[in-house]
Amino acid sequence: MPMSRFRPNIVLDGDAEPHVEDGMRAVGIGGAELGYAKPAIRCAVTTVDQDTGAKAGPEPLTTLARYRRAPRGGVAFGAEFAVVRPGKISVGDEVAVTAWDEPEV
Repeated sequence: MPMSRFRPNIVLDGDAEPHVEDGMRAVGIGGAELGYAKPAIRCAVTTVDQDTGAKAGPEPLTTLARYRRAPRGGVAFGAEFAVVRPGKISVGDEVAVTAWDEPEV
């Protein structure tokens, strides 16, 4: 499944456990500081091929719904963060998680 289906602003790379972002609460990247806002609830756009605009089927929502149902409804994948301190972020910047908490999902 191509990453473009999820329309991310920031993608973390490395050997972290799946869904590690669920517990992140404060993150520093480059000169910016981000604070956790909520789980990213996914819509039907994830089932559309972003290159052609054609509906590509029920995935990834069907699979994610089996184990990523959010308590308040919907299917969660990823997390939404708010800018606490603006700053420049560049590809390859190190990510420093400065606060953790229990995942909502």
